[in-house]
Amino acid sequence: MTTKTNGSQLTRRVVKGEPGGRNGSAGRSQARQHDGSESDSEPDASASSRFRPADSDMPPGSDSADSDMPPGSDPADSYKPGSIKHIALSNFVTYDQISVTPGPHLNMIIGPNGTGKSTIVCAIALGLGEKTAVLGRAKDISEFVKHGHEQGHVEITLAGKQPGSEVKIRREIYRENNRTVWRIDGRPCSAGEVARTTRELHVQVGSLCQFLPQDRVVEFSKLSAQALLRETLVAVGRDDLLQLQAELVDRRQKERALLDDHTRLAGETAALQKKYEALERDVQRWRERQEAESQLRVLAALVPVARYTAAKAAYDAAKEARRRAHVRYQETRSATGPAEDEILEIEGRVAAAENSRRQLADKRAALERAARQRLARLGRLEAEQRDLRGELEDVRRRAQRRREQMAGLRAEVARLAAALDESPRPAAEPDEAARAMNETRALKLEANNEIVALQDEQQAVARAGRRLNDEVARRAEQLRGLDDVMAQRREALRRFSEDTWRALEWLEQNRGLFAQHVFAPICLEASVRDARYAALVETVVGASTLRTFVAQCDADYHVFARNVIDGMRLRVDVVSLRRTLDDFRAPVAAEGLRALGFDGYAVDFVDAPRAVLAALCDRDRIHAVPVALGPVDNEAARAQNAFKEYVAGGTHYAVTRGRYGSRAATVTTARARTQARLLSAGEDDEAREARARCTREMSELRDQLQANEQAMRRLAQRDRKARDAHRGLEAREDELRRARDARLDALRAWERQKIHVDSKMAQLESLVGEERRDAQASGAGGNGNGVSLERRRITQLLRDNASRRADLLDSVRQEVEQTAAVLHEAAAAGLRGLSDARALNALRAEAERQRRSVDEARAAYEAAADAFVRAKQAAKECLDETRLVTQDMSDAERQAVREAQELRGAHVTCEELEIELSTCRQRLSMAASSGLSARVVAEHARRKAELAANRAERESIGARVRAVRRQKRLLRERWEAPLAQIVARIGANFARMFEHIGCLGEVQVKRVGDGVVSHSAAAAASGEEAAEAEADEGQAQALGAPRDDEDYGAWGVEIRVAFRRNEALQALDNHRQSGGERAVSTIVYLQALQGLVSAPFRVVDEINQGMDPRNERLVHALIVDTACRPDVAQYFLITPKLLPGLEYHPRMKVLCIFNGEWQPESFNPAAYIAHQRISSSQAAA
Repeated sequence: MTTKTNGSQLTRRVVKGEPGGRNGSAGRSQARQHDGSESDSEPDASASSRFRPADSDMPPGSDSADSDMPPGSDPADSYKPGSIKHIALSNFVTYDQISVTPGPHLNMIIGPNGTGKSTIVCAIALGLGEKTAVLGRAKDISEFVKHGHEQGHVEITLAGKQPGSEVKIRREIYRENNRTVWRIDGRPCSAGEVARTTRELHVQVGSLCQFLPQDRVVEFSKLSAQALLRETLVAVGRDDLLQLQAELVDRRQKERALLDDHTRLAGETAALQKKYEALERDVQRWRERQEAESQLRVLAALVPVARYTAAKAAYDAAKEARRRAHVRYQETRSATGPAEDEILEIEGRVAAAENSRRQLADKRAALERAARQRLARLGRLEAEQRDLRGELEDVRRRAQRRREQMAGLRAEVARLAAALDESPRPAAEPDEAARAMNETRALKLEANNEIVALQDEQQAVARAGRRLNDEVARRAEQLRGLDDVMAQRREALRRFSEDTWRALEWLEQNRGLFAQHVFAPICLEASVRDARYAALVETVVGASTLRTFVAQCDADYHVFARNVIDGMRLRVDVVSLRRTLDDFRAPVAAEGLRALGFDGYAVDFVDAPRAVLAALCDRDRIHAVPVALGPVDNEAARAQNAFKEYVAGGTHYAVTRGRYGSRAATVTTARARTQARLLSAGEDDEAREARARCTREMSELRDQLQANEQAMRRLAQRDRKARDAHRGLEAREDELRRARDARLDALRAWERQKIHVDSKMAQLESLVGEERRDAQASGAGGNGNGVSLERRRITQLLRDNASRRADLLDSVRQEVEQTAAVLHEAAAAGLRGLSDARALNALRAEAERQRRSVDEARAAYEAAADAFVRAKQAAKECLDETRLVTQDMSDAERQAVREAQELRGAHVTCEELEIELSTCRQRLSMAASSGLSARVVAEHARRKAELAANRAERESIGARVRAVRRQKRLLRERWEAPLAQIVARIGANFARMFEHIGCLGEVQVKRVGDGVVSHSAAAAASGEEAAEAEADEGQAQALGAPRDDEDYGAWGVEIRVAFRRNEALQALDNHRQSGGERAVSTIVYLQALQGLVSAPFRVVDEINQGMDPRNERLVHALIVDTACRPDVAQYFLITPKLLPGLEYHPRMKVLCIFNGEWQPESFNPAAYIAHQRISSSQAAA
């Protein structure tokens, strides 16, 4: 490539090499050296590939770039200590032999994919002592030895600390035992010595800010703010700030531990203070108890004395009261004798009067019973008389009614007989009507039987239809259960990508906007037939592909993109393919694939619409990626030269081949997925078979249902015809029945008339016979008016009833007179008894009053006697108690008792002393229940000492806290200001560079707190310490404290970017920005560090991948501008492609790699360089 921009000079190095593949084959190579003449070397399979310098776009008269610029010609163009002057590889990855001489400034290594650009990056890292993990590739160092060789080596020459000096580090790698041998300047050494040497030269291969290989570009955007801060400080050579940060973290931890101790001691002090105060109260209570015990002994002696004094006074009073009660009792007994005799006399008279009254009452009751019995018989006779008179009236009325009925019956019989003679008897039913009725009934029966048969058929068809509907419902339920799998997959998609799920919701609601069907995300449209292969398929298919929508025409593609991506601002993918599934062919036939041990291509295990399968083939080439559950013959698979990747035995193999030279294969392995995320919820073969079976059976059942409905309609039509015929026959039958009923009604009416006439004739004959019998029974003594024997009988009974009633009335009158006499005699006796009773009651009341007086006098005497006995006993007991209490007392105690008695005086009662004594005992009881003893005084003294010691320890911790805070404040001042200055410089560079590419960006220190705000410990100090603590707190407040930002271990560097207008700055992470945006942010941050780094060189591998042309062009100009300045670190930029028209700088060196099994014979690098020189000179002229 020939490029010239603004007359700047471009230095190129052209590489032609012969790497062999891992299969051990070595290709042909050509190595041409240009030094003003051309010399061709013979092809040799073991020849080494070396970088050859060439000049491009050099102004006329400029020096050749066949060798490096002479050191010392320009200090800005000299190698800085630790920068790379030479790289030599042997049997390393894809290279047999290679020699690289980079320039001291920007080195661009370009070449097609697979030619070995990243291998040079691996060589730099491993040759300077880094672990294989920093590369993110193979795990064992032996895997970097070229296939077919047992050992290889990497030799890197670094510029030494002294001008013109060099340090040559060589790493020999042996495949056997995964062994490494180190040499420095030819002498054997250890890996530790190599590490010390590189550390002295400030080489930082392990820092992502200085060494960013291809496989770790994504890892940079995943760095946490804390990790980015560490990497940045390492990159700028400020290990002292990292040490200060570690010391700050340690001081903060000590401060928090001391604060915890201080808080703990404060709690313990408060608890001890409470216990001390409680003990003070206990000591006070103990002293009060001692006083109460002394008072109790005095009161215990005073109480029996007071009790004896009171008992003696009570004894004297009781003796006098007993004497007075005895005198009164004797007086009341003598006053009750005369009234008792008079009461006995009156009681005798009252008893005689009461006996006479009872006899008269019994006689009156007997007379009243007899009168009531006769009155009852009289009432019965009167009722019998009323009944007889009623019977007599009934006989008369019956005779009158019979004569009236006979006259009416004769007239009615004559009228009915005349009417019956006028209408003849109707004829019976004709034979023709009977035959017509029978025929109609027979036809109706046949029609009814046909209807019943049709109903049976309809019920059978209906039962079959219900059975079919039940089957359809069961199949539908089975399909709904299978559809739950799709719901689970949709939920998995929502968890995986919220934007894709929202886009799917929009698509389902707006399908009318599209000309053709737009397929949902591929993870929903596609399913893996065998669940065992789901993880293998997801290993091959990228996550972005699984959430891609598939449109079948460009118009639908643009509608979707305009509404979802531009309108809704959702991060989703959509494709529109112009190729069909038939356009994708497998590179190896199925038989050959199975011979290699593969189960098939990934596409063979995926079920999806053809358009979706075509999208999978186009994006991830699943038609050309074989998979196998078990291991396969890897050597044979790579020998096929047909697979770029395959999955077997749980491992994903990526095969890359150079486009030139021997086209040797480079195999990169990675662990295959063990569990699918989005395709694991797909239907397996059994589920798909079940879905197909259910769908097929539902179709068959719907056909049967349709046939069933047609049969039902035919039966319904036949049923309607049969019912119509049946209704016609019923109408004919009704017509014949109405005619027959009319004839029968006429016949029955004539017969009823005939029976009615006969009935009336029978009634008339019965009445005539009854009249004749009454006339015969009346006899000759009748008066001719039809009086019957029954009337005479009733009249006789009435006469007998009147006679008996008269006799009864006479008896009742006599008994009433006797009762009146008895009542008069009883009233006279009652008046006499009433007078005696009143006199008796008055005497009895007086006698009762006198008896009560005697009883009261006796009771009063007895009570006074009892009180006297009790008072006498109580006085004796009190005297004994007083003697018992005082006989054991000392003279001092007796003196105290006497003083207490004199102090209280004689008016103090025993009850008052008892109350005072009870109160004193309660106080002692409460003190005893608290468990107090003499030990409480000692415990009080011990607690007081503990409290003093605790307070002293707390003051000591407060002083230590203040000391730690002073140290922490000084450390923070030494750490935070340089850190802020470094980040500010980086942020200024970053913002300026982002503004240059039309975006916004900032870099700032991310301060984090630990949830604990540091407060002054002045409260825990006193005197000079408190004043010192307050001064410390004032200084902290001047710095903005208190604030929660002291989790120094969590402090970090935060990158915030905005790539669109009107978009807020957002933190850079692995999820929010796209891959291209992360790449731009990464390289800009690295370039912002360029002027601050202390490392001698930096490496960035394929950072421009994923950038659009505009950003790539701007970033390239930015790298050239920052990396080609004087006194900046050496820079390696690896890229597989470059855009035309880029800006270059004279201090750049472009290293072109021509590496592969085959190289064109006609290509002469020396001639190409010479031609470019001539073209450049002519353009300059």
